[in-house]
Amino acid sequence: MVGTRTDFFERQEWARRRTRWLVFLFLLAVALIIIAVYFAALFAWVGIEYYLKEHEVLEQVPPFQWWNPRLFGMVFWFTILVIGIGSLLKMLDLREGGKVIAERLGGRLVSPNTQNLKERRLLNVVEEMALASGIPVPHVYILDREKGINAFAAGFSPSDAVIGVTRGCVELLSRDELQGVIAHEFSHIL
Repeated sequence: MVGTRTDFFERQEWARRRTRWLVFLFLLAVALIIIAVYFAALFAWVGIEYYLKEHEVLEQVPPFQWWNPRLFGMVFWFTILVIGIGSLLKMLDLREGGKVIAERLGGRLVSPNTQNLKERRLLNVVEEMALASGIPVPHVYILDREKGINAFAAGFSPSDAVIGVTRGCVELLSRDELQGVIAHEFSHIL
């Protein structure tokens, strides 16, 4: 059992490293979006200037410059504002925690009083893992239409996290295999 505990914390650290890597990639994507929008705005601005000169609104078109700090500042703050508003709206949409994700995926909340033996086994495994990891027992959802073997954890914190598993997990995995899948999902929650 000591090896399992070590593996659990190793997986937890692996998940943290992956999260840091994803945050880096997200920031890189934002930077690339800002650059792309800047160049689109720069060429649009130059096109507008030539159009205005052609129609004699402007007397002279200034020489083309790749770097326009004022335009870059406007593009930067506009892009950050759009991404920020989009993120805020999504966070507000998901403020109820992981249950929103599970329900949107077609998950069904497993009742603590279920009479189905395989669902009861799933709940027992989740309760054991919660006890072992020292966090509240998350709600458990089953995606009944999914026959493959898959699972997920969703939520902003351990107190609003849920675990979702496919029907294939419940039907096809042994108790030990199911325990391994649930342990992996708990590493995400932690």
